[in-house]
Amino acid sequence: MLTAELIRVRVNKERELHPSFLDVTKPANIERADELVEIFRGGLTRGLSLGELRVEVEDLIGDGIDVKVVRGLAKVLEDRAEWTAEPTVPSDELRRRLFERVGPTPSIQRANEVWAELAVMYDRPEEELRRALFGDRKDEQTLRAFDVPDGAWLLQRYNVSLVQSVLLRCQELTVTLEGPSPERLQQLYRAVKFHGLMARVTPAEGGWRFQLDGPTSLLQHSTRYGLALASWLPTLLLQTCPWRLEAEIRWGVRKVRHTLNLSSETGLRPYTRDQGAYVTRVEEWFQERFLALESPWTLSRGGQPLKLTGQELLFPCFTFTQGERVAHLEIVGFWRKDWLKRRLTALKGAGSARLVLAVSSRLDAAKGGIEGFKGQIIPFKEVVPAKDVLAAIERLAPPIVAAPTPQSEEGGPRGRTPKPRRAPRA
Repeated sequence: MLTAELIRVRVNKERELHPSFLDVTKPANIERADELVEIFRGGLTRGLSLGELRVEVEDLIGDGIDVKVVRGLAKVLEDRAEWTAEPTVPSDELRRRLFERVGPTPSIQRANEVWAELAVMYDRPEEELRRALFGDRKDEQTLRAFDVPDGAWLLQRYNVSLVQSVLLRCQELTVTLEGPSPERLQQLYRAVKFHGLMARVTPAEGGWRFQLDGPTSLLQHSTRYGLALASWLPTLLLQTCPWRLEAEIRWGVRKVRHTLNLSSETGLRPYTRDQGAYVTRVEEWFQERFLALESPWTLSRGGQPLKLTGQELLFPCFTFTQGERVAHLEIVGFWRKDWLKRRLTALKGAGSARLVLAVSSRLDAAKGGIEGFKGQIIPFKEVVPAKDVLAAIERLAPPIVAAPTPQSEEGGPRGRTPKPRRAPRA
């Protein structure tokens, strides 16, 4: 993700934001991107630290080059690369011991003696300890893995990062899909669930409309939620049907309302592989525990959307079936009290859907109750309690008992007395 000082956008009189995308076909851009990729590849071979790589990037900038562009491309590469983990010896502890033992009158000779003592104490090579002295600082971490195919990939990824960085300041986002396939529609909604986003899905003319709350609509967890929204964007780019994106952005220090408009014609390309629908860890944990109960219910994922009040739709996480008995489970991660109230109001019109709502008590963005809703709501922290869900669906979808056949006083079926059969003629 690009930092605030690296974001390049234009703002017109109508307060519309226009990201300054790089032309991915321009030879000069491709050449510059390839040079940056080679710097990082060379850094991997030479074992350079992040600080050393940043120095080489600054040397590349020189004069007459857009500083924001080069530094932004380098930031994308930094995020893509893998860096050495924290040192085995805590850096702060190592610094304290070194300075205490060297004393108030430091010298090179005394420092070398202390390094030798510390190597014996920690049973580590002296060179490793020297590297670990400031190993907790980002600039001192060493590049250990780098997987970027070429400069063309970098340019595409940079353009997507521009939009993702803007969405960190999003208030509300609306995406309209024109004629998506059922598989792609389900994939997009599953990505919404995977990232724990608050969304409303409704039919639109010739397609569907996704309305997602942005991070600036929350009272807490805005950074985490903003990253989740930005991470959802690449799944939208996988859609093969026409789509439009309209976002309300709170821009600048004063957070003035601006708009961002994109479409499938903008030219953004996905940079990740199409791996199909996502499955959250919470869903995996629940599925494992529910199957371990060995109940008579059959558990399945996804399925047809449920129609709620006001034409709103809901794609349940799980569907339970047992003969003609059917129930559903929806797992809610991030939530606000007013958002959940709107959701519960819509769910009131889906009483026949037999829906269980599992609501996270750890990830809510505004503390407060959800009183007033008489449906089946199950709170959870990290794991959705499978036994509670089983009990809930048993209450929602009780066994279907056939009405008993009325019996006569003699024990036979009630009804008209059959006429006696005539004896056959002789």
